[in-house]
Amino acid sequence: MTGAWRPGRGPGWALLVVVSAVMAAPVAVILWSITNPSTEVWRELWQTRLPGMIIDTVTLVTLVVTGTVIVGTGLAWLVSAYEFRGRRLLSWLLMTPIAIPGYVLGFVWLDTLQGPLGARAVRSIWLCAAVLIASLYPYVYVLAWSAFREQSPRTVDVARTLGRSSFKAWWHVVVPMARPSIAAGAALVAMEVLTDVGTVRLFNVSTIADGVLRVWFGTGDRDAAAELAVLLVVAAMSLILVERALRGRARYTQAGARGATAARPVTGMRAAAVNVVGWGVLCIAIAVPVVRLVRWALRAQQVGQAETISGDLGFHVVSSLKVAGFATIACLVIGATMVFAARERGRWGAALGRLASLGYAVPGPVVAIGVIVTLAAVDRRGWWPGDGLLVGSVVGLVYAMVVRFLAIATQGIGASVGKVSPSSVASARTLGAGRLRVATRIELPLARAGVIAAATLVAIDSLKELPVTLLLRPFGVEPLPVWVWQATSEGLWVQASVPSLMIVAISMPLVAALLWSVERGAEVVS
Repeated sequence: MTGAWRPGRGPGWALLVVVSAVMAAPVAVILWSITNPSTEVWRELWQTRLPGMIIDTVTLVTLVVTGTVIVGTGLAWLVSAYEFRGRRLLSWLLMTPIAIPGYVLGFVWLDTLQGPLGARAVRSIWLCAAVLIASLYPYVYVLAWSAFREQSPRTVDVARTLGRSSFKAWWHVVVPMARPSIAAGAALVAMEVLTDVGTVRLFNVSTIADGVLRVWFGTGDRDAAAELAVLLVVAAMSLILVERALRGRARYTQAGARGATAARPVTGMRAAAVNVVGWGVLCIAIAVPVVRLVRWALRAQQVGQAETISGDLGFHVVSSLKVAGFATIACLVIGATMVFAARERGRWGAALGRLASLGYAVPGPVVAIGVIVTLAAVDRRGWWPGDGLLVGSVVGLVYAMVVRFLAIATQGIGASVGKVSPSSVASARTLGAGRLRVATRIELPLARAGVIAAATLVAIDSLKELPVTLLLRPFGVEPLPVWVWQATSEGLWVQASVPSLMIVAISMPLVAALLWSVERGAEVVS
């Protein structure tokens, strides 16, 4: 039987088990911490900040998910259903806000609106939600855009012939068919909101993730921080269950329909309205922030604030590229290995693959604290060769990044490899090629669009990741997000603009590579 447990069948089983255990260990130790809870810590938290943290977290997640679904789905439909001048360029550019972290967008708009609205008005959960919507809507947009492009125009035509208006045909036919993709994008957004600490700190929104860091840095109580992080795990798992329920058993197939969606030409006032909406969103999410960052960066250069006591801009860029590069390579290698090792081992192989990807389903602070606890245990037992320590090392930081983002590589590579024609693989095998050679010479090259998409997503997320980097950065390595965090914590917007602009500059080519991959049929995480 395909799904039967077959222990000892070659090295593949051992590899799957070991990798899955290593990747799932940080989350497991966090869950284990709740078996012996610190009642005094929980009593104090409940009497002080915890109820407010829960309310703010639920409110913020609800606002941002609702907003991103409306904005992302609406924009995806505009560029899919209507033909207007600049449509193709706009459809690409609408993806670019993914290159700007929420904490960067946050301090730009905080300073921009603080003058006309006042400090008290801007530091609110509502503006925090608006900033996160502008930063995170691309997660919904790209998945909805791909789903709309794959739908055949015949489905809408049939609805129209039955007397449905354009809006009713879209609402009752197009959106339900894209529901799995929209739900997946909403789940990704919810995970990002749960893990955010930089943006919420700017707007004085007290979420559970921010509380984990406050307990960690304020008291140094690792156990208390780990126990509080369990709430984030519970919230993340609940979101996954909700997302699966929203998807249901919906599976829609549009054979040969890619690129077949008929776009209706619009002119006059309708074309103007479409352009105002699309380009207006880009102005808020990209144009205004980048212009302000450039001005601040030029001023920082003039007054000598383009460096820190740790080093100049080049030092921080090298630190970020080093961490992101190692994390991306490790995720791709481990992800591809997991895909090929698990695919011929039925449901048990798939289960181990999901176990190894568990880190992506929980927020960054949880992963960071879990990795610290895990690596500290390894250091105490002296299992790591040599006299070095894993806690506070580049290896430890990269390990945390892999735990956090391995699912992106695994799902992206797995989805693309699954599209490779079985006849191509069978032909190579009949000619005597082994499994490794077929994978490296046939399947991965044919799936290169998906591999590139996975690599760019991992690299972008690794460049922007703040909680993991903040908690695990080693001595002598100061990635750009840490510089942004330190500067914004003191209200130094001019100094924070330099690393922020560099994050955007490095991420933009990666976004271009991601768009190229999506155009060629690559699937992002879903």
